Amino acid sequence: MIREKAPIFTIPLKRIEGFLADIICFRDAKARTNHPALAFVIGVHNESRLEVWDKFLIKHEYKISKQHGENFVDVTNDSNLIHRQGNIVPGAMTVSKIILPLEIIFSELEISSVNIKFTGSAYYNERTCNLFLWQFVSNDYIQIEVKTYQCDRTIATTIILGRLKAAGKQVKEIDESTVNKKCLSRVQTYFETLGIKSNFYLQKEEYKDYTYPLAYIASLPSAEIVNQLSGQGGMINILRMDFGSYERIPITGDRGPEVKLARAKKRNTFNKIMAEIAEGLVTYYRGLAIVNPIAKFHNSKEPVIGAINKLISTDHQEKEFIAPT
Repeated sequence: MIREKAPIFTIPLKRIEGFLADIICFRDAKARTNHPALAFVIGVHNESRLEVWDKFLIKHEYKISKQHGENFVDVTNDSNLIHRQGNIVPGAMTVSKIILPLEIIFSELEISSVNIKFTGSAYYNERTCNLFLWQFVSNDYIQIEVKTYQCDRTIATTIILGRLKAAGKQVKEIDESTVNKKCLSRVQTYFETLGIKSNFYLQKEEYKDYTYPLAYIASLPSAEIVNQLSGQGGMINILRMDFGSYERIPITGDRGPEVKLARAKKRNTFNKIMAEIAEGLVTYYRGLAIVNPIAKFHNSKEPVIGAINKLISTDHQEKEFIAPT
């Protein structure tokens, strides 16, 4: 059946090939009707694409090895020992696996905010599943609800807001000669730890994108919270990042993005920590984290690993738990 209107946007399926060991599937509740939400087409350059006409679901399955987890915390400067000596996947890796598929596969999407609530700990070498439900609030604005599961346990729930790029929007390309090679290498290593080919992010359809992925930016506050709070670890319950309408940070600065933290008000029940992501004198993004006081271990007589392991051992019996940074 021929439709009168154009699709909302199209998805180049070749971008899925960048996820080396992951499984990504598209699901369409209207697939067997006269007006499916997704339609497979061959593009003008003989490439496979999906036309998006209505809300749909994505299933993303993956596993994180301990080696990749250790490499990840090296890249993000996370000093929490439970990711090396323990079996706990860094919460920032879970965040990255939620955001990166959107940045790589859906190049027409501009993410404006991410709100993640951790409800469980993820373990190395266990099958993890992200379910993305796309809903179109209006012609331009999109809401994506994400549920993250591992072994039938809920790990995280996420709400992502964004919009489609305006038609004909000019992209400011970055001269490759100005790119900080050391910082670029760190970003490429970041992709490797997640089992993703970095070029599938860097190479857009018509230009090279030498900007920091938002997933990489969102992974930095948790490591900085660990490093600035006393002790070896923090337990983040909620992470919110507001990317607003700011442009991406170019990979051209001397040191890369800097995380600035401030505690809103000291509480006995939780710590509310405000975060700013800056490059040089420019503040690009803002966010906040709700952190459990167990992040502060400096007065404890018990080793950090022992304290964390006590919490981990009860994870399978309790419905609610907070994920380590």
